[in-house]
Amino acid sequence: MVAVGMVPALLATPGLALAQGHSSGHGGVQWLLTATGIAHGLTQGAAVFLAGLAAFAVLVWLPESRPSTVGSLRPLVLGAWSLFGLLLVAGTVDLALYAVRASGESFGLGLFGEAMIETRIGGIWLARTALGLLTALLVERAVRDRRVAYWWGAVASGGALLATLSLQSHAAAEGGLFALLSNWLHVVAGSVWVGALLGFPLLLLGPLRVMTEEPRIELLHKVVRRFSKVATVAVVVILVTGVHSVLLNVPDASTLISTAYGRALVMKLGLFALLLAAGGINLIDRGKGPFGRMVGAELVLAFGIFLAAGFLTILPPTD
Repeated sequence: MVAVGMVPALLATPGLALAQGHSSGHGGVQWLLTATGIAHGLTQGAAVFLAGLAAFAVLVWLPESRPSTVGSLRPLVLGAWSLFGLLLVAGTVDLALYAVRASGESFGLGLFGEAMIETRIGGIWLARTALGLLTALLVERAVRDRRVAYWWGAVASGGALLATLSLQSHAAAEGGLFALLSNWLHVVAGSVWVGALLGFPLLLLGPLRVMTEEPRIELLHKVVRRFSKVATVAVVVILVTGVHSVLLNVPDASTLISTAYGRALVMKLGLFALLLAAGGINLIDRGKGPFGRMVGAELVLAFGIFLAAGFLTILPPTD
């Protein structure tokens, strides 16, 4: 939980000032940009995983588990609330760092309040926090009442939550409506594939844990097979929209080496390739073999992708 440990330091550090042309030196600039990239990456990851849990339940788990579901889905609720907590903390840090970078002033509650109320980024933060809270509440209600309608409500709320990420992207600033829609589809597909990966360990802690071995293996086999089909569609969407984003933001191949944005993009693409390979292994095994360890590896790779994406959002593509 990097973001949690970062909050006291940010609030206590004097002279945390940086604006365009105003800084406390190169070290201060680098530290602030690094902290911003990490906070933004954690915010994106929390939102994607939270929306992905609802998508996993609706698209993968519920269609395959009936009527054989046993045990409690309570771990999904705990996961949803934990992700909302991370979203709140990382998003708050992200907004605080934005306020410092934009104003060149030291951090204070007054500065934070101004950024929250008077800026577009602050409005997006408020909407994202509200939608994250709504999504977590709907997940809890869906598990408690066992009603599919609440799951679909969580999916819709999660989709709106992901739209707040697109509104803070380069596509929103430079690309127009089509680019914004493409970015949103990219994030949604990532949530359906990568975000939903978190559903598997939560299921292993919940309903699958109390099942006997043979029914558990059979159900897990069916769930993995269905997830693979959903993930295949999601990966195609990610590839198509990702190519569109690269064409929009990378004018030539030399940018991939000569700019910080390009290097972050190369890192993201490399991690994405490794994630595809890990997913392919799980597809071949279909829930057998070292399934839990492979899912854990995929989640670690996804975490790295979100960190890279956090830096991509704050770095200018051509500088």
